[in-house]
Amino acid sequence: MDEKIKNYVITSILLSALVLLPLFPVRGDIDQSIQYLKTKTPNPWVTMALSAAGEDSDADYLKIFVGASASDYEAAILALVAAGKDPKSFPNENFVQKLKSFYSGGQIGDPSLLNDDIFGLLALLAAGEPIGDEVVSSAKNFVIQNQNADGGWAFAILSGSDTNMTAMAIMALLESGVSKSNANISKAIQYLKDAQNSDGGFPYDPKSPFGTSSDASSDAWVLSALNKLGENLNDWKKDGKGPAEHLSGLETSAGYFEYQKGSGEDAFSPITTSYAVIALRGKYYPVSKILSSANPSVNFKIEGKTKTYCEGEAQAPDALELVKIAASDCSFTYNIKDTSFGPYLEQIGDDKASGTDGWLYAVNFILPSVGAADYKLKAGDYVLWHYGAFDWQPQSTSITLKTKVGGSSGSPGDNNPNQPEDEISLTVSIPGAGGSLDFGNILPGESRAKFVKVTNSGDVSLVIAGIVTGNDIFRGYLKINDLPWRDFGTNLSAGASETEKIGIQIPSSYTNPGEKEGLLIFWGTPTQ
Repeated sequence: MDEKIKNYVITSILLSALVLLPLFPVRGDIDQSIQYLKTKTPNPWVTMALSAAGEDSDADYLKIFVGASASDYEAAILALVAAGKDPKSFPNENFVQKLKSFYSGGQIGDPSLLNDDIFGLLALLAAGEPIGDEVVSSAKNFVIQNQNADGGWAFAILSGSDTNMTAMAIMALLESGVSKSNANISKAIQYLKDAQNSDGGFPYDPKSPFGTSSDASSDAWVLSALNKLGENLNDWKKDGKGPAEHLSGLETSAGYFEYQKGSGEDAFSPITTSYAVIALRGKYYPVSKILSSANPSVNFKIEGKTKTYCEGEAQAPDALELVKIAASDCSFTYNIKDTSFGPYLEQIGDDKASGTDGWLYAVNFILPSVGAADYKLKAGDYVLWHYGAFDWQPQSTSITLKTKVGGSSGSPGDNNPNQPEDEISLTVSIPGAGGSLDFGNILPGESRAKFVKVTNSGDVSLVIAGIVTGNDIFRGYLKINDLPWRDFGTNLSAGASETEKIGIQIPSSYTNPGEKEGLLIFWGTPTQ
């Protein structure tokens, strides 16, 4: 990390699950590093690292903290949330409100910088601010708009990309609801792939005239991004070494991590070590977050007559407010008309209600009997807005998904004890009855796959898509035919059948054991 980044971080420091830890190996022996951090003066990064390691961390020093910039408050908010404190009430002033006071002109803090927008996004979302909040959505758009052509992000506007800001931007955008398969994320991942050194580590700037050697800070932030992405770290190894191995090689017997081999200890070492502890514990940013109780997180799709206007994940109180939030994220226009029956979604983009056609919504593929503004959403709901005839009925069927993360390795599923992996077969009609897929016990780093036969039992050709709701283990890591479930799609003519591979791979960094349940919904729309 160059001096500019170091100065930024130094400025910033002024500022129900059953846990079976033995099942989740820590990358590297960092116990000595944890003890090293306990001897250092508390700062936000040390607080985050100790919290990530499951240690008690002091946050009292932030009670009377007064910052001078957006960056000051961003680090403080992230630290307080990691320590289990509310940044709105624990300190003497409301840090979230203070951070928002630096918002102006669609961005946070210094308009010439990007780092305060990236960290601002992480801090506000960690503090429980909804994705649809004006400051949050504007900061998200500002970050996306300032991605460089090579796929990376920079510390400042119009500057060259670096691995540190790119890794943090990936984590901030994922936290704001951008999907892993999004083009911006894919370009950023490729930028990091291209930047990786032959020793498995990462430089700050792969094009820097001042040197491109791997360093601990860059290793750690990239590794945290890979943890958040759920990447298979074996895919990031060169000659058997990846960022985790290179980073572990920079740990000293005294517990601190050297910035580069032989660089020794300096004033920045506690922060470098904090980055490393967070990454090697399989963690990422924000280290922890306050869940917003007001607006549940839901998946959604807004399907027009000839195109999809928006899809993804958002926090929204009701189905109509979801449209407003999605409009901000996907930049489409809409018109809501006040009627004697309540607000009515009349138009999105070019699709306007006319004659017997209009906008209808379904939640979990069931048409509610109340208006969209009156339907209160629950966490994990799937909301589909559809433009078409008013007698439209969503054609779908669902399969219950089950697994237990952290059980005995190799069990193929309690419902199929006599069948080896990959040989379960279910027939599902569209519309029709559902079934169950039990992936059994899975350890982090392992994968399972089952097969489902999908049959179009109707009399018209359908475009089949898959939707996953429920636990984040399925929403984040389930694949259909080796594609992320959001990217799956197939055409089935009337009476035709097709066998689909349903797979899941648990990242080696996953640290939330227990029984998980979800729902895989296959749904069909008539071909145009």
